Amino acid sequence: MRWQVQKAVLPIILLAAAIAVFYVLWSTQSTVEPTDRTEQPWLVSSNEVRIADVQPDLRLYGEIVAGREVDLRALVPGEVVAVADSFVEGGKIVQGNMIIEIDDFEYRAKFDELSAQINEARARLQEIKTRKTTFDLALKRDWEIVDLLQRDVKRMQALSGKGTVSDKRVDAARMELTQQQKTAEMRQSDLVAETAHIKQQEAVIKRLSVGLRRAKRDLQRVRLTAPFDGFLADVQAQVGKRLGANDSVAKLIDPGRLEARFTLTDHQYGRLLSEGALAGRPAKITWQVGRRGFQFNGRLDRIGARVDSSSGGVQVFARLDGTDLTKPLRPGAFVTITVPDRTYRAVARMPESALYNGDTVYVIKDERLVKRDVELVARIDNDVLLRGGLKMGDWVVITKFAEIGPGQKVEVR
Repeated sequence: MRWQVQKAVLPIILLAAAIAVFYVLWSTQSTVEPTDRTEQPWLVSSNEVRIADVQPDLRLYGEIVAGREVDLRALVPGEVVAVADSFVEGGKIVQGNMIIEIDDFEYRAKFDELSAQINEARARLQEIKTRKTTFDLALKRDWEIVDLLQRDVKRMQALSGKGTVSDKRVDAARMELTQQQKTAEMRQSDLVAETAHIKQQEAVIKRLSVGLRRAKRDLQRVRLTAPFDGFLADVQAQVGKRLGANDSVAKLIDPGRLEARFTLTDHQYGRLLSEGALAGRPAKITWQVGRRGFQFNGRLDRIGARVDSSSGGVQVFARLDGTDLTKPLRPGAFVTITVPDRTYRAVARMPESALYNGDTVYVIKDERLVKRDVELVARIDNDVLLRGGLKMGDWVVITKFAEIGPGQKVEVR
Protein backbone atom coordinates (compact mmCIF):
# COMPACT_ATOMS: atom_id res chain seq x y z
CA MET A 1 0.00 0.00 0.00
CA ARG A 2 2.79 2.38 0.93
CA TRP A 3 4.59 1.69 -2.35
CA GLN A 4 1.54 2.55 -4.36
CA VAL A 5 1.17 5.93 -2.59
CA GLN A 6 4.76 6.85 -3.36
CA LYS A 7 4.34 5.86 -6.99
CA ALA A 8 1.39 8.23 -7.39
CA VAL A 9 2.92 11.23 -5.58
CA LEU A 10 6.35 11.20 -7.32
CA PRO A 11 5.16 12.60 -10.71
CA ILE A 12 3.33 15.39 -8.93
CA ILE A 13 6.48 16.39 -7.09
CA LEU A 14 8.56 16.41 -10.30
CA LEU A 15 6.00 18.59 -12.10
CA ALA A 16 5.92 21.04 -9.22
CA ALA A 17 9.72 21.26 -9.25
CA ALA A 18 9.83 21.97 -12.98
CA ILE A 19 7.27 24.71 -12.63
CA ALA A 20 9.27 26.24 -9.81
CA VAL A 21 12.50 26.22 -11.88
CA PHE A 22 10.74 27.83 -14.89
CA TYR A 23 9.34 30.54 -12.66
CA VAL A 24 12.74 31.29 -11.18
CA LEU A 25 14.39 31.47 -14.64
CA TRP A 26 11.64 33.64 -16.08
CA SER A 27 11.70 36.06 -13.20
CA THR A 28 15.44 36.46 -13.27
CA GLN A 29 15.95 36.91 -17.08
CA SER A 30 17.74 40.09 -18.35
CA THR A 31 15.83 42.57 -20.51
CA VAL A 32 17.44 43.56 -23.92
CA GLU A 33 16.74 47.17 -24.70
CA PRO A 34 16.56 48.02 -28.52
CA THR A 35 19.17 50.50 -29.81
CA ASP A 36 18.96 52.98 -32.73
CA ARG A 37 20.55 51.68 -36.05
CA THR A 38 23.54 53.83 -37.31
CA GLU A 39 24.39 54.23 -41.11
CA GLN A 40 27.70 52.67 -42.09
CA PRO A 41 29.69 54.62 -44.77
CA TRP A 42 31.30 52.93 -47.83
CA LEU A 43 35.06 53.07 -47.90
CA VAL A 44 36.10 54.53 -51.26
CA SER A 45 39.02 56.12 -53.09
CA SER A 46 38.70 59.38 -54.99
CA ASN A 47 40.51 61.62 -57.45
CA GLU A 48 40.45 65.39 -57.64
CA VAL A 49 39.17 66.87 -60.89
CA ARG A 50 41.66 68.88 -62.93
CA ILE A 51 40.32 70.53 -66.08
CA ALA A 52 43.10 71.00 -68.63
CA ASP A 53 44.22 70.41 -72.21
CA VAL A 54 45.46 66.84 -72.52
CA GLN A 55 47.65 65.41 -75.27
CA PRO A 56 48.04 61.71 -74.52
CA ASP A 57 50.45 59.33 -76.20
CA LEU A 58 49.47 56.54 -78.53
CA ARG A 59 51.27 53.36 -77.58
CA LEU A 60 51.66 51.18 -80.64
CA TYR A 61 53.57 48.07 -81.61
CA GLY A 62 55.44 47.27 -84.78
CA GLU A 63 58.66 45.95 -86.24
CA ILE A 64 61.88 47.37 -87.64
CA VAL A 65 62.25 47.22 -91.42
CA ALA A 66 65.02 48.36 -93.74
CA GLY A 67 64.30 51.68 -95.41
CA ARG A 68 67.09 51.04 -97.91
CA GLU A 69 68.12 47.55 -98.88
CA VAL A 70 70.14 46.55 -101.94
CA ASP A 71 70.24 43.11 -103.49
CA LEU A 72 73.91 42.81 -104.46
CA ARG A 73 74.43 40.81 -107.66
CA ALA A 74 77.41 39.83 -109.77
CA LEU A 75 77.98 42.54 -112.36
CA VAL A 76 80.04 40.26 -114.61
CA PRO A 77 80.23 36.44 -114.76
CA GLY A 78 83.29 34.60 -113.55
CA GLU A 79 84.99 32.76 -110.71
CA VAL A 80 85.19 34.43 -107.30
CA VAL A 81 88.87 34.79 -106.37
CA ALA A 82 88.58 36.98 -103.24
CA VAL A 83 86.03 38.11 -100.67
CA ALA A 84 86.12 40.70 -97.89
CA ASP A 85 87.06 39.55 -94.39
CA SER A 86 83.64 40.73 -93.19
CA PHE A 87 81.80 38.92 -96.00
CA VAL A 88 79.65 36.90 -93.58
CA GLU A 89 76.07 37.02 -92.35
CA GLY A 90 75.74 40.27 -90.39
CA GLY A 91 79.17 41.49 -91.46
CA LYS A 92 79.76 45.24 -91.53
CA ILE A 93 80.91 46.86 -94.77
CA VAL A 94 82.07 50.47 -95.27
CA GLN A 95 81.18 52.37 -98.43
CA GLY A 96 83.70 51.76 -101.23
CA ASN A 97 85.23 48.65 -99.70
CA MET A 98 85.55 45.49 -101.79
CA ILE A 99 82.91 42.84 -101.17
CA ILE A 100 83.94 40.19 -103.70
CA GLU A 101 86.41 40.06 -106.60
CA ILE A 102 86.02 37.98 -109.78
CA ASP A 103 88.89 36.61 -111.88
CA ASP A 104 89.79 39.42 -114.32
CA PHE A 105 91.92 37.44 -116.83
CA GLU A 106 89.32 37.34 -119.64
CA TYR A 107 88.28 40.95 -119.09
CA ARG A 108 91.85 42.26 -119.02
CA ALA A 109 92.68 40.26 -122.16
CA LYS A 110 89.62 41.69 -123.91
CA PHE A 111 90.63 45.20 -122.87
CA ASP A 112 94.18 44.76 -124.16
CA GLU A 113 92.95 43.22 -127.43
CA LEU A 114 90.57 46.07 -128.13
CA SER A 115 93.27 48.60 -127.22
CA ALA A 116 95.58 47.02 -129.84
CA GLN A 117 92.81 47.00 -132.45
CA ILE A 118 92.12 50.68 -131.84
CA ASN A 119 95.81 51.51 -132.24
CA GLU A 120 95.85 49.53 -135.48
CA ALA A 121 92.72 51.26 -136.74
CA ARG A 122 94.16 54.67 -135.92
CA ALA A 123 97.35 53.85 -137.81
CA ARG A 124 95.23 52.73 -140.77
CA LEU A 125 93.30 55.98 -140.60
CA GLN A 126 96.53 57.96 -140.63
CA GLU A 127 97.66 56.00 -143.71
CA ILE A 128 94.39 56.77 -145.52
CA LYS A 129 94.60 60.44 -144.63
CA THR A 130 98.18 60.60 -145.93
CA ARG A 131 97.15 58.95 -149.19
CA LYS A 132 94.24 61.35 -149.53
CA THR A 133 96.59 64.28 -149.05
CA THR A 134 98.85 62.88 -151.82
CA PHE A 135 95.85 62.43 -154.13
CA ASP A 136 94.72 65.93 -153.38
CA LEU A 137 98.10 67.40 -154.34
CA ALA A 138 98.30 65.21 -157.48
CA LEU A 139 94.79 66.28 -158.50
CA LYS A 140 95.81 69.93 -158.32
CA ARG A 141 98.79 69.17 -160.60
CA ASP A 142 96.52 67.26 -163.02
CA TRP A 143 94.15 70.21 -163.34
CA GLU A 144 97.06 72.53 -163.89
CA ILE A 145 98.25 70.30 -166.79
CA VAL A 146 94.71 70.25 -168.17
CA ASP A 147 94.69 74.02 -168.11
CA LEU A 148 97.99 74.17 -169.97
CA LEU A 149 96.81 71.66 -172.59
CA GLN A 150 93.59 73.63 -173.15
CA ARG A 151 95.61 76.77 -173.91
CA ASP A 152 97.87 74.73 -176.18
CA VAL A 153 94.85 73.41 -178.15
CA LYS A 154 93.54 76.94 -178.56
CA ARG A 155 96.88 78.07 -179.96
CA MET A 156 96.98 75.09 -182.35
CA GLN A 157 93.49 75.88 -183.58
CA ALA A 158 94.48 79.52 -184.19
CA LEU A 159 97.58 78.52 -186.10
CA SER A 160 95.67 75.85 -188.05
CA GLY A 161 93.34 78.56 -189.35
CA LYS A 162 96.36 80.39 -190.77
CA GLY A 163 97.72 77.23 -192.29
CA THR A 164 100.80 77.14 -190.06
CA VAL A 165 99.88 73.93 -188.14
CA SER A 166 98.44 70.82 -189.71
CA ASP A 167 95.13 69.31 -188.68
CA LYS A 168 96.93 66.21 -187.49
CA ARG A 169 98.90 68.26 -185.00
CA VAL A 170 95.65 69.85 -183.74
CA ASP A 171 94.01 66.42 -183.34
CA ALA A 172 97.04 65.16 -181.40
CA ALA A 173 96.82 68.15 -179.01
CA ARG A 174 93.10 67.53 -178.50
CA MET A 175 93.71 63.82 -177.80
CA GLU A 176 96.39 64.68 -175.23
CA LEU A 177 93.99 67.12 -173.54
CA THR A 178 91.24 64.50 -173.40
CA GLN A 179 93.63 61.95 -171.90
CA GLN A 180 94.74 64.38 -169.22
CA GLN A 181 91.16 65.29 -168.38
CA LYS A 182 90.38 61.60 -167.96
CA THR A 183 93.39 61.20 -165.67
CA ALA A 184 92.24 64.15 -163.55
CA GLU A 185 88.71 62.81 -163.30
CA MET A 186 89.99 59.39 -162.19
CA ARG A 187 92.15 61.15 -159.60
CA GLN A 188 89.04 63.00 -158.43
CA SER A 189 87.20 59.68 -158.02
CA ASP A 190 90.12 58.26 -156.05
CA LEU A 191 90.06 61.32 -153.80
CA VAL A 192 86.31 60.87 -153.13
CA ALA A 193 86.89 57.17 -152.38
CA GLU A 194 89.68 58.00 -149.93
CA THR A 195 87.37 60.48 -148.19
CA ALA A 196 84.80 57.70 -147.81
CA HIS A 197 87.52 55.37 -146.51
CA ILE A 198 88.41 57.94 -143.86
CA LYS A 199 84.81 58.10 -142.66
CA GLN A 200 84.61 54.32 -142.68
CA GLN A 201 87.78 54.01 -140.66
CA GLU A 202 86.61 56.63 -138.20
CA ALA A 203 83.41 54.58 -137.73
CA VAL A 204 85.54 51.48 -137.11
CA ILE A 205 87.53 53.35 -134.48
CA LYS A 206 84.33 54.61 -132.85
CA ARG A 207 82.89 51.09 -132.76
CA LEU A 208 86.09 49.72 -131.26
CA SER A 209 86.16 52.59 -128.74
CA VAL A 210 82.66 51.66 -127.57
CA GLY A 211 83.81 48.08 -127.14
CA LEU A 212 86.90 49.31 -125.27
CA ARG A 213 84.78 51.38 -122.88
CA ARG A 214 82.57 48.36 -122.30
CA ALA A 215 85.63 46.19 -121.67
CA LYS A 216 87.03 48.82 -119.30
CA ARG A 217 83.75 48.94 -117.38
CA ASP A 218 83.65 45.13 -117.17
CA LEU A 219 87.23 45.15 -115.94
CA GLN A 220 86.26 47.60 -113.20
CA ARG A 221 83.19 45.54 -112.30
CA VAL A 222 85.17 42.46 -111.38
CA ARG A 223 85.44 44.16 -107.97
CA LEU A 224 82.02 44.49 -106.36
CA THR A 225 82.19 47.36 -103.83
CA ALA A 226 79.75 48.58 -101.19
CA PRO A 227 77.55 51.46 -102.42
CA PHE A 228 77.01 52.62 -98.81
CA ASP A 229 77.83 51.66 -95.22
CA GLY A 230 75.79 48.66 -94.15
CA PHE A 231 75.65 45.11 -92.90
CA LEU A 232 75.27 41.97 -94.98
CA ALA A 233 72.46 39.43 -95.06
CA ASP A 234 71.69 36.34 -97.18
CA VAL A 235 75.35 35.80 -98.10
CA GLN A 236 75.47 33.37 -101.07
CA ALA A 237 78.97 33.49 -102.57
CA GLN A 238 82.42 32.35 -101.53
CA VAL A 239 85.88 31.95 -103.06
CA GLY A 240 85.87 29.37 -105.86
CA LYS A 241 82.21 29.72 -106.75
CA ARG A 242 81.48 30.62 -110.36
CA LEU A 243 78.87 33.31 -110.68
CA GLY A 244 76.75 34.05 -113.69
CA ALA A 245 75.77 37.56 -114.66
CA ASN A 246 73.15 38.88 -112.25
CA ASP A 247 73.58 36.00 -109.76
CA SER A 248 72.77 37.03 -106.19
CA VAL A 249 75.76 37.67 -103.91
CA ALA A 250 74.20 39.10 -100.72
CA LYS A 251 71.90 41.80 -99.43
CA LEU A 252 73.24 45.06 -98.04
CA ILE A 253 71.10 46.88 -95.47
CA ASP A 254 71.64 50.55 -94.65
CA PRO A 255 71.64 50.94 -90.83
CA GLY A 256 71.13 54.68 -91.19
CA ARG A 257 67.75 54.14 -92.88
CA LEU A 258 65.97 51.86 -90.42
CA GLU A 259 62.23 52.38 -90.04
CA ALA A 260 59.53 51.23 -87.65
CA ARG A 261 56.47 49.84 -89.42
CA PHE A 262 53.19 49.80 -87.50
CA THR A 263 49.45 50.01 -88.06
CA LEU A 264 46.99 52.70 -87.01
CA THR A 265 43.31 51.92 -86.72
CA ASP A 266 40.92 54.03 -88.74
CA HIS A 267 39.89 55.85 -85.57
CA GLN A 268 43.49 56.62 -84.56
CA TYR A 269 44.40 57.66 -88.09
CA GLY A 270 41.43 60.00 -88.26
CA ARG A 271 42.31 61.62 -84.93
CA LEU A 272 45.87 62.31 -86.01
CA LEU A 273 44.77 63.70 -89.37
CA SER A 274 42.44 66.12 -87.60
CA GLU A 275 45.52 68.10 -86.57
CA GLY A 276 47.31 68.03 -89.90
CA ALA A 277 49.51 65.72 -91.93
CA LEU A 278 51.27 62.79 -90.29
CA ALA A 279 54.67 63.31 -91.91
CA GLY A 280 57.16 64.95 -89.57
CA ARG A 281 55.39 64.13 -86.29
CA PRO A 282 57.82 63.05 -83.56
CA ALA A 283 57.91 59.45 -82.39
CA LYS A 284 59.82 57.43 -79.81
CA ILE A 285 60.83 53.88 -80.60
CA THR A 286 61.75 51.44 -77.81
CA TRP A 287 63.39 48.08 -78.35
CA GLN A 288 63.22 45.96 -75.22
CA VAL A 289 65.93 43.29 -75.02
CA GLY A 290 65.52 41.34 -71.81
CA ARG A 291 65.80 43.85 -69.00
CA ARG A 292 67.50 46.43 -71.15
CA GLY A 293 65.71 48.87 -73.38
CA PHE A 294 67.15 50.80 -76.33
CA GLN A 295 65.37 54.05 -77.13
CA PHE A 296 65.53 55.94 -80.42
CA ASN A 297 64.00 59.21 -81.50
CA GLY A 298 62.30 59.34 -84.85
CA ARG A 299 59.56 60.93 -86.89
CA LEU A 300 56.65 59.74 -88.95
CA ASP A 301 57.81 59.58 -92.55
CA ARG A 302 54.97 58.28 -94.71
CA ILE A 303 51.94 56.00 -94.88
CA GLY A 304 51.84 52.71 -96.73
CA ALA A 305 50.80 52.35 -100.34
CA ARG A 306 47.70 50.31 -99.47
CA VAL A 307 45.08 50.10 -96.72
CA ASP A 308 44.70 46.69 -95.09
CA SER A 309 41.23 45.65 -96.23
CA SER A 310 40.97 42.85 -93.65
CA SER A 311 41.55 45.05 -90.59
CA GLY A 312 40.85 48.47 -92.06
CA GLY A 313 44.11 49.73 -90.56
CA VAL A 314 46.56 52.14 -92.14
CA GLN A 315 50.22 51.13 -92.30
CA VAL A 316 52.62 53.88 -91.22
CA PHE A 317 56.43 54.12 -91.33
CA ALA A 318 58.50 56.06 -88.78
CA ARG A 319 62.12 56.78 -89.64
CA LEU A 320 64.63 56.38 -86.81
CA ASP A 321 67.31 58.97 -86.05
CA GLY A 322 70.84 58.27 -84.92
CA THR A 323 71.17 54.70 -86.18
CA ASP A 324 74.42 53.48 -87.71
CA LEU A 325 76.73 50.47 -87.84
CA THR A 326 77.55 50.83 -84.15
CA LYS A 327 73.96 50.28 -83.01
CA PRO A 328 72.70 46.71 -82.38
CA LEU A 329 69.23 47.32 -83.82
CA ARG A 330 68.38 45.15 -86.83
CA PRO A 331 65.36 44.65 -89.13
CA GLY A 332 62.78 42.29 -87.69
CA ALA A 333 63.06 43.56 -84.11
CA PHE A 334 59.72 43.98 -82.31
CA VAL A 335 59.44 47.53 -80.97
CA THR A 336 57.08 49.86 -79.14
CA ILE A 337 56.26 53.15 -80.83
CA THR A 338 55.00 56.14 -78.85
CA VAL A 339 53.34 58.90 -80.88
CA PRO A 340 51.66 62.06 -79.48
CA ASP A 341 47.90 61.82 -79.98
CA ARG A 342 45.62 64.74 -80.79
CA THR A 343 45.11 67.44 -78.15
CA TYR A 344 41.84 67.32 -76.21
CA ARG A 345 40.72 70.73 -74.95
CA ALA A 346 39.31 71.30 -71.42
CA VAL A 347 38.89 67.69 -70.28
CA ALA A 348 39.30 65.81 -67.00
CA ARG A 349 41.43 62.67 -66.96
CA MET A 350 40.14 59.96 -64.63
CA PRO A 351 40.72 56.23 -64.10
CA GLU A 352 38.26 54.13 -66.06
CA SER A 353 36.79 52.80 -62.79
CA ALA A 354 35.26 56.25 -62.14
CA LEU A 355 32.87 55.91 -65.09
CA TYR A 356 29.52 54.13 -64.77
CA ASN A 357 27.30 53.19 -67.72
CA GLY A 358 29.52 55.17 -70.07
CA ASP A 359 28.12 58.58 -69.02
CA THR A 360 27.95 58.83 -65.22
CA VAL A 361 30.35 59.65 -62.37
CA TYR A 362 29.73 60.23 -58.65
CA VAL A 363 31.08 63.29 -56.86
CA ILE A 364 31.54 63.44 -53.08
CA LYS A 365 29.62 66.32 -51.43
CA ASP A 366 29.50 66.46 -47.61
CA GLU A 367 30.32 62.75 -47.42
CA ARG A 368 27.43 61.92 -49.74
CA LEU A 369 27.43 60.88 -53.38
CA VAL A 370 26.07 63.18 -56.08
CA LYS A 371 25.42 61.85 -59.57
CA ARG A 372 26.93 63.79 -62.47
CA ASP A 373 26.31 63.22 -66.19
CA VAL A 374 29.47 63.44 -68.31
CA GLU A 375 30.56 62.99 -71.91
CA LEU A 376 33.15 60.32 -72.66
CA VAL A 377 35.63 62.02 -74.97
CA ALA A 378 38.28 59.31 -75.32
CA ARG A 379 39.87 56.29 -73.67
CA ILE A 380 43.60 56.42 -73.03
CA ASP A 381 45.05 53.14 -71.78
CA ASN A 382 43.25 52.59 -68.43
CA ASP A 383 42.04 56.18 -68.18
CA VAL A 384 39.11 58.09 -69.65
CA LEU A 385 38.86 61.72 -70.74
CA LEU A 386 35.62 63.34 -69.59
CA ARG A 387 33.90 66.62 -70.37
CA GLY A 388 30.81 68.28 -68.89
CA GLY A 389 29.23 67.88 -65.42
CA LEU A 390 32.52 68.32 -63.58
CA LYS A 391 34.18 71.34 -62.04
CA MET A 392 37.73 72.04 -61.03
CA GLY A 393 38.33 70.73 -57.51
CA ASP A 394 35.52 68.13 -57.46
CA TRP A 395 36.37 64.79 -55.89
CA VAL A 396 35.20 61.83 -57.96
CA VAL A 397 34.79 58.31 -56.59
CA ILE A 398 37.07 55.86 -58.43
CA THR A 399 36.11 52.73 -56.45
CA LYS A 400 33.72 50.33 -58.15
CA PHE A 401 30.89 48.73 -56.11
CA ALA A 402 27.49 47.49 -57.20
CA GLU A 403 25.40 49.38 -54.59
CA ILE A 404 26.65 52.82 -55.61
CA GLY A 405 23.99 55.47 -55.98
CA PRO A 406 23.10 59.09 -55.23
CA GLY A 407 22.91 60.02 -51.54
CA GLN A 408 25.00 57.16 -50.24
CA LYS A 409 27.39 57.98 -47.43
CA VAL A 410 31.05 57.37 -48.17
CA GLU A 411 34.33 57.67 -46.37
CA VAL A 412 37.53 58.36 -48.28
CA ARG A 413 40.29 56.04 -47.27
